Amino acid sequence: MILLCLFVACFGVAAYAKNVPVPRVSQGYLVDLATAPWHVGLYRKTASSHKQICGGTIIAKRVVITAAHCVTKDRHIVLPASQFAVAAGKIYRLWNDIHDVDAQKSDVKEIKVPPRYQGAVTNYQHDIALLLLTAHFNYTDHVKPACLNFDPEFDEKQLQEGQWGKVVGWGLTGKNSRKSEVLQGATLQYITIDKCIEQCPAGFRSLITGDKICAGYKNGTAVCRGDSGGGLVLPEVVDGIEWYFLRGVISTSPTSAGLCNIYTWSTFTHLLQHEHFVKSVLPDVEKTCGIFGGIRLPRLVDSNQRSENCKCVCTSGT
Repeated sequence: MILLCLFVACFGVAAYAKNVPVPRVSQGYLVDLATAPWHVGLYRKTASSHKQICGGTIIAKRVVITAAHCVTKDRHIVLPASQFAVAAGKIYRLWNDIHDVDAQKSDVKEIKVPPRYQGAVTNYQHDIALLLLTAHFNYTDHVKPACLNFDPEFDEKQLQEGQWGKVVGWGLTGKNSRKSEVLQGATLQYITIDKCIEQCPAGFRSLITGDKICAGYKNGTAVCRGDSGGGLVLPEVVDGIEWYFLRGVISTSPTSAGLCNIYTWSTFTHLLQHEHFVKSVLPDVEKTCGIFGGIRLPRLVDSNQRSENCKCVCTSGT
């Protein structure tokens, strides 16, 4: 299995994971920053520079979502936050590329990982992490958050077989290629869980845990090493404007004889399954999308509103 770290080929394997499925973007297209302003590169600090290892998604001015396997080792040991930094508004993979004139960077102040995350021991269930930053992002056309909404009906509406989502990253661009030096993107089809389990390699089925969704193609367009942690976002038109909602975090992919298996689907940690974890840090995260530029996204029902609208009555068992 390969951990999908969006940094290796458009999404790829976590730098610290061993013998784990790794994702990347294979056969992708060059990305215009304005079409994926939520994406960040996750970098590990080294003695000489910063090494890009994974991807992530902006969900608030000081918070990024990524994969837990990108920031942990040995089952559940969270690496020191001081070892990591993120960069948004970047086209080029290198930390200090002079062409990234709109880049915004920050060190990581704190890392939150679900307490039940155990890495390979539990087949990478709960493969999600929140990065709290030391500096805040200034929202521009090239740096903006993806939308989050935890309404189950809206989630189901978006995640229909054949619906497409967008992924971007600096991961491997082929089964035995090098990392991409420029940001790559791809559109992947959502695959129903029944179809994903039935048609994926038998040895990979245990990795399709209860909090995973599947997406991809079998034609060479895929995520791979270096892409892990990046987001799967799906479009929705609201009042004539197309918005992108984060539905999954790149997690794992089946292995092959090459560095990446580009002819199969990948798994993504399903955001809907981690509403309480996300809201433990950002209670009002569903309200953050669309507030930049004087535009406010009309609310689709959030979890609090659903509770207030409930007309049910609870009775005791006696």
